[in-house]
Amino acid sequence: MTIQASEQRLAQIFNLANYQFEIPSYQRPYAWGSDQVLELIDDLLDAFPYPDENSPVYFLGSIILIEKSEKPKVEIVDGQQRLTTLTLLISVFRHLLSSESNACQCINDLIEKQGIGSRQYGLKVRSQDDSFFGKYIRTPGGIETLLEKNAGLETDSQILLRDNTRLLVTELVERCPENIELESWIVYLLENILEKCYLVTVSTSDFDTAYRIFSTINTRGLDLQLNDILKSEIIGSIEGENDRQKYTQIWDGEESDLGRKDFEALFSYIHRIKLREKPKESLLTEYRKKIKPQNNPIQFIDEVLKPCSDVFEIIRDQRFSCDNKEDEQEINRLFGWLNLIDNSDWLPPAIHFLVRYSNTTFHIKEFFINLERLAAGLMIVRADINNRGRRYTQLLKAIDQSAEAAISKAKDLLSAEDQNKIFKTIDGNLYQQNSSCLYVLKRLDSALAEGGLSPSFDAKMVTIEHILPQNPKPNSQWCETWTEADRETWVNRLGNLALLSRKKNAAAQNYDFDKKKGRYFKEGSQIIFPLTIDVIHQNQWTIKQVKENQKKYLNILTDLWNLEYSTSMEITGIAQAELLLQQLREQLLQR
Repeated sequence: MTIQASEQRLAQIFNLANYQFEIPSYQRPYAWGSDQVLELIDDLLDAFPYPDENSPVYFLGSIILIEKSEKPKVEIVDGQQRLTTLTLLISVFRHLLSSESNACQCINDLIEKQGIGSRQYGLKVRSQDDSFFGKYIRTPGGIETLLEKNAGLETDSQILLRDNTRLLVTELVERCPENIELESWIVYLLENILEKCYLVTVSTSDFDTAYRIFSTINTRGLDLQLNDILKSEIIGSIEGENDRQKYTQIWDGEESDLGRKDFEALFSYIHRIKLREKPKESLLTEYRKKIKPQNNPIQFIDEVLKPCSDVFEIIRDQRFSCDNKEDEQEINRLFGWLNLIDNSDWLPPAIHFLVRYSNTTFHIKEFFINLERLAAGLMIVRADINNRGRRYTQLLKAIDQSAEAAISKAKDLLSAEDQNKIFKTIDGNLYQQNSSCLYVLKRLDSALAEGGLSPSFDAKMVTIEHILPQNPKPNSQWCETWTEADRETWVNRLGNLALLSRKKNAAAQNYDFDKKKGRYFKEGSQIIFPLTIDVIHQNQWTIKQVKENQKKYLNILTDLWNLEYSTSMEITGIAQAELLLQQLREQLLQR
């Protein structure tokens, strides 16, 4: 085992006689966004201000390489984000230069040229993106086409390369000093970057050694995520190049399908499914010590990672399919409602159940009806993360037993006390329940809709409107028809709330009823949601209408969530005082 480290100028790095970099397909995709690219360009422009000819050298960190037998080809183990972005930057330089200039010809030789018998490439990215990279980044003139490209971008990496290209062109053009022409400035930057920027190359011919270095060294690149490190360890544990390549493609396919953010989150869901507890140490440590995917990497990918990833995608994108189209539609709607819950704690049992019982449509529908009821109920009563965790752990254990046991447990996990709390919350000042109010109103709105699904379900803009305003003007119609006590009691309750398909108009919120109805609910082409239709049909808005709405809506929601509540439940403390006060107010009004 030999490890070599040396400090080299970028002119040496981007020399095809010294290095022809390849990013193996088991590596993570290109992931630098605008923040990282702007930081790099800011640092370079600060390091080499025009016309300072005595700028000091600038250090860009280190890269880890595996030397290949066919030198000067090397595989990049760490540093691909920087090398890819630097190659992109040099290609953008070429785009901003005259194609006849010496600097442009120099760049051509840095990026790609015809060798003796074969084409030589300065950088070949992962096979999934290399055709794109070659066409638009390595090839002269490709940048011009890429800048206008809005379709046919197949991966997140290709989108980032396009977006970063646009960013670099804009930044360089706008930040060119006033006392120099753009081409002259680009040549100045190119010379300084090639001659005064340094990287430390750490190289070895041994795959395992390279990855041990990779796991311990800190670089300037994009912060490693859990799945990046696990990928290196799990894929690195697979014996045989063919299997390693095969499972790299499976891993990358799942990451591409889910997207980087959700793929990262998947590992926390798998941890909860496997261990039934929140991590006591870092997630990476728990994987290494307790789940141990590196011991059986192929089994982990085949039996855990891929099935969980596929099911997560189905739930997230509402793409369940079965022979019964009514069941298929209902199950996908339940997925949609669960995706609107303000936490993701329900996902491990959802994924676990669908992986385990994927072919039993009846059980799937029953389970997710009760899981949505449970998740919504816990959100409405503001159950904390530990409370939710304990309940979902019980559900995970029940899933192990049978589909029937899981369905039964999902029902039972909302106790009679929980159901009373849910009813009390939706019957109270619902608007003040910030985390659940919109969800409850959307759920109600769809229950009122023909076919069971309102446009509010997936509308881009939905806001909550008080019909009786929260702060009516003293001389308004509202203050004539509503007592102050009644306004205080009913203004934030379910029967007084509606949904709008546009932003609120602060000035219109206190309009009298007829004017508000005309402005909010009949103007323009906005969508009128089912919950709002009742408002349009009213000639006035009194306590009678609000009470009727309250009763009607509560009945719909209690039926929807199968809530068994006790109207004679014991109420103590502040809640009892509020109830007695309300009863007294109503008695006084009747006199």
